[in-house]
Amino acid sequence: MRNSTGLIINYSSWSEKTSLPKQNTPENKNLTIQLNDLKNFVLKEYNKDLSGGVLFDSHWLKNKVNIFFDRVDIETNYNIVVNYIIQYNELRKFAKTKTATDQQYIGMGQKFADFQKFQKKIYVFPEVDKKVMLEFNNWLIEKDKLMESTAQGILRNLKTVLLDARDSGKTIHHQINSFSIENVPAIKIFLSFQEIEHIKNTPIIGDNLQSAKDWLIIGCYTGQRVSDLLGMNRGKVFTKTNSEGESFRFIELMQMKTGKHVTIPLHDEVEEVLLKYDGDFPPIFSGRNTKANTALFNYYTKKVCELAGLNTIVKGKVFNEELKRNEIKETEKYNLVSSHICRRSFATNFYGDKRFTTPQIMAITGHGTETVFLSYIGKTSSDHALNTAKTFKEIKDQQKKIL
Repeated sequence: MRNSTGLIINYSSWSEKTSLPKQNTPENKNLTIQLNDLKNFVLKEYNKDLSGGVLFDSHWLKNKVNIFFDRVDIETNYNIVVNYIIQYNELRKFAKTKTATDQQYIGMGQKFADFQKFQKKIYVFPEVDKKVMLEFNNWLIEKDKLMESTAQGILRNLKTVLLDARDSGKTIHHQINSFSIENVPAIKIFLSFQEIEHIKNTPIIGDNLQSAKDWLIIGCYTGQRVSDLLGMNRGKVFTKTNSEGESFRFIELMQMKTGKHVTIPLHDEVEEVLLKYDGDFPPIFSGRNTKANTALFNYYTKKVCELAGLNTIVKGKVFNEELKRNEIKETEKYNLVSSHICRRSFATNFYGDKRFTTPQIMAITGHGTETVFLSYIGKTSSDHALNTAKTFKEIKDQQKKIL
């Protein structure tokens, strides 16, 4: 492992015996002191990195030499992880990536930069090994107060960037290639058909609470995110007729997050709500302010579910006002209700009804793959296989009855 120091000396002033400058001038003596200091610095860094399993190669040595001579441009050196992350995020702007995903990578870069400050160290690629990844994970949970599942999502995004750097010719630590991040499943909270019916039959007083109740029912039977749910109006409802002359009503919209066009058949429960408003949708809470409408919908929906008596004790994610962080704890179910419960309830309930295929449900929710969809509702391929096995058994039992 060799690398140039960038220092220059006349050949006649170099001692082959000592491999150092001859001690015949003040300049040579100063140069000798500088080279010995460099040697001691590199040895110290070597011993420190050896215990961390860092990959030692010419890139490692060049980086240490540059650090010693203060030649590293912190702003533009793309061997520095945070600089590469910034460049990576800039390039994402030219790709057709989701805005929400872009924000996750930008957030990850900021978190890693904050982690560096806490560690009082600037990381280059070969230094980010399994130990550093685990230290980062622990910092996210203990110091940054993130949920374990959120922290591991950030770690997955960091690994993606590290592998991209590897594919771009950077030398990364060999442990990253096989580094696996345990998937901590998030707790899936949804409303069953029975609970939705109970909410529907609960008397509610107050215009905002009544609107929230009706939007909640619509959401559980249309399966859309709150941004698309509260954007529904009479103008998005269409009637279509099939080849047999039967007419059906649908809601057609372009999902704000994904840009996907979805067509949603109007369930009888939705039609019933629309009848209350002369064929239109319930009023929203704060004009066209999407964030305010979402916040108010979340607030009033919790109140609706509390009034409906959804107080079964379940485990879920609750925001701790004192600590200013989410925590997993046991609480009444109504405390865990938010706008997102609409989409998850739709997906979970109709997935559980064998009359509907998974692609039918995905066409409405807008999930891109079955794997993502199953993860969303807390199912695995094993659950899918068990359902198929149960269907096989039912078919076999029916054949026996026929015989």
